[in-house]
Amino acid sequence: MLSGEVCTTTTYSQIDNVHTPQNTPRERPHHIEPWMPHRFWPSPNAKEDTTFLVWAHPNPDDMDDKMDRLFFQNLLMYVSDISEGKEQISLLQIMLTQHVSATALIMLPSWSFLGPLRWWIPWLFQCICAYIALWMGKKPLLKKYMSVEDWEDEDVQERIGMWKKKDL
Repeated sequence: MLSGEVCTTTTYSQIDNVHTPQNTPRERPHHIEPWMPHRFWPSPNAKEDTTFLVWAHPNPDDMDDKMDRLFFQNLLMYVSDISEGKEQISLLQIMLTQHVSATALIMLPSWSFLGPLRWWIPWLFQCICAYIALWMGKKPLLKKYMSVEDWEDEDVQERIGMWKKKDL
């Protein structure tokens, strides 16, 4: 946490936390276990812009489904623009962006009797939405949220193009 406040809801018990530079310094980051349900949301009490660092998993060259800086940059800037009224929400765009990074929403996380359906139903829905988004010409990364250098990078263009050919 560098500035401001951000909130998280984590675990199947849906535990809420408010993170500030004072209670979540760089030396003691908030850790979310892999595959654990979680979500970030803006703090209603924040009095300044929020800046926080996120690290998901390594970014090896041979990994197709990257949850890297570009994924977070695109998704978080898009969601920010939606919340500020600068963009209309596109469920298809969000589902495509998440799908190509191998992330999924969880439906009803506290309903433990659903078991793995909490993952499989949203994953299937997301997959269908991603196909529709691609058929409509949407791209998993959005040019407006990237620098010219990032957008024109050969690896980025390959990532954008590979989803036209690849089975989702």
